[in-house]
Amino acid sequence: MRCRFLAVFMGIALSVCSFVVVPHAYAEAPIKVVYGFDREFPPFSFEEAKGKAVGFDVDLIRAIFKGQNVKLVTRPLVWDHVLMELSSGAIDLSTGMAKTKQRSLLFNFSEKPTLPMKVRLFTKATNRVGNITLLRGQSVSVKRGSFQQRVLEEFGGMNVKAFPSKVDAIHALGRDQVQAYCGPEQTAYYYLKRFRYGKISPVGSLLRITDSYIAVNRDKGRILEMVNKGFQRVVATGEYDRIYRKWFVPELQEDELSNLFDEASKAAVNAYAPYTKSPVGAAVLTRSGKMYVGCNVETAKENISAIKTAVLKAIADGEYDFRAVAALAADGSVVAPTAEDRQFLFEFGRGILAAVEPDKGDVKMIMVSQLLPYPILSGNKGFTYE
Repeated sequence: MRCRFLAVFMGIALSVCSFVVVPHAYAEAPIKVVYGFDREFPPFSFEEAKGKAVGFDVDLIRAIFKGQNVKLVTRPLVWDHVLMELSSGAIDLSTGMAKTKQRSLLFNFSEKPTLPMKVRLFTKATNRVGNITLLRGQSVSVKRGSFQQRVLEEFGGMNVKAFPSKVDAIHALGRDQVQAYCGPEQTAYYYLKRFRYGKISPVGSLLRITDSYIAVNRDKGRILEMVNKGFQRVVATGEYDRIYRKWFVPELQEDELSNLFDEASKAAVNAYAPYTKSPVGAAVLTRSGKMYVGCNVETAKENISAIKTAVLKAIADGEYDFRAVAALAADGSVVAPTAEDRQFLFEFGRGILAAVEPDKGDVKMIMVSQLLPYPILSGNKGFTYE
């Protein structure tokens, strides 16, 4: 009897053990996702030494699939091969793609764009102009066969000089073979820093703005769902802004930060604040290295902030690309941008650094997008001139 009881007990124990172990044996295998990217598109996607895939798009894709039971495989390609392999299914997705009617027939696209792709003209400081129309009749370098070349030709009036690569086109400007260079804004900044072309700066107005998307093979619906879900999470957690700042926002040097606050403090003296009796000064640092100051102006009907007056002065001088802004009260304390200021600054870029002082003596430079969680998105697609 005891033997029979023992046998029954052992049988139950084995059954329980089997019940516990079997689910692990049948755990779902990771989904293999092949990400093909343009290997010559810094700082969005490129290869470092030893073939390591890096860039804004690369970091973003990794963040999107983090925690989603995915085995991500990166495949560096030239851009023409990206389009062919995505269409054939050799790769599952890619980044940095503008959505067109023709491409929408071939690929699926993420619900939200990853960022606006800005096409901009650059000149040497000695030939800088505030408006792109003033470059008509001048020679402009561009990568041969690129989207930027088509944009230039559509704009018209410029002597377009096409080169084999973006690097060659930028060097043409550096060597005075042309008067201007046309290319993707962030890629131009990357190469200008790499080749130490310190006296080359952007022309004030943009030539074109095109939203950039993640493109997915049409037969990979599940991967598209994971992309949309992951992207929403990355934005909500603030990871998107962290990645954006890493690749696109040049941090201020100590002397730049000191000058920014000194100029803002001095500007407060000229404030016109008869109603609040609270003078505020502001300073804004542009990408070209210029500094503009402003102060608050109060009237019986409306108030104009110090930040807005500083930015408006810069725009009037043909400067549209801003790095940082700070506003200070007469006692030297930091005045955070108002809600209106934040939306106003966001129009010119989510990566503008704004000074805030959450606790006395604890001054931080925060991206304007982090101060404005639900901005009214710009509908600007570039400037059109007759």
